[in-house]
Amino acid sequence: MYVDPRVVTDVSTCYFYHSMDLPGIGEVKGEWDLRRDFDRYVGHVDFEGQRVLDVGCGSGFLSFSAEEAGAGEVVSFDMDHVKRQHWIPFIQNASYFAPEKYLVTHNKWVDKWKNGYWFAHRLLQSNAKALYGDVYDIPKSIGSFDVILVCSILEHLSDPVRALASISKLAAEVIVITTPIIESSERIARFEATTSRPEINFVWWTYSLGLYREVLDILGFNIQHIETNKFLYVANNEVSPRTTIVAKRVRQIPQTD
Repeated sequence: MYVDPRVVTDVSTCYFYHSMDLPGIGEVKGEWDLRRDFDRYVGHVDFEGQRVLDVGCGSGFLSFSAEEAGAGEVVSFDMDHVKRQHWIPFIQNASYFAPEKYLVTHNKWVDKWKNGYWFAHRLLQSNAKALYGDVYDIPKSIGSFDVILVCSILEHLSDPVRALASISKLAAEVIVITTPIIESSERIARFEATTSRPEINFVWWTYSLGLYREVLDILGFNIQHIETNKFLYVANNEVSPRTTIVAKRVRQIPQTD
């Protein structure tokens, strides 16, 4: 069920979401630089010997960092096609008025970040496996995971609760969520789209801590650790806050015959 590795040798065909240091290449710049912040970004979880799922892996920085931190097995998951992505329906955007044409163009860009993943995978001699599909319907046949990373993707989904429901079925122990957050115990969400910024058609929601706490409880998890840190957003040369939630499974999914 895992995809065959791509042989990518030309860095110009790649896009990197995170900055990385690659053997024989040196630094490749991404939109975010977490190279000195991985441990904080993932809530200081222990990866030693763990089976890890990286949801929304992009160009692979978190997957490869989990390997470096001692993970026993890493599976990198991302969308198989940009048709999986839902866009804010700004009337003036091609994603709304010409979706089929837009998908062709945008899929070429997403293909470049998959190239970035496989380019880094080869140079880092990674053993991570890759799986492409639908975040709302990740196949249970890939088995369970000790640690699942859900880092900076929920804000880009039209239905984060449905995505977490799909993801959580695979979590044996720990889910790590890193995302912007509303500091409130109220179960509320803020819709992030605004007509003044139609180019930002890929950021849907910011949830409150209270909402995350309730949703995770519904799914059988208890929040064990929360921390907020600032990380370097290279694209704008600024630091941006993200909150990391580490949740542990406390109730098992009922088994059926």
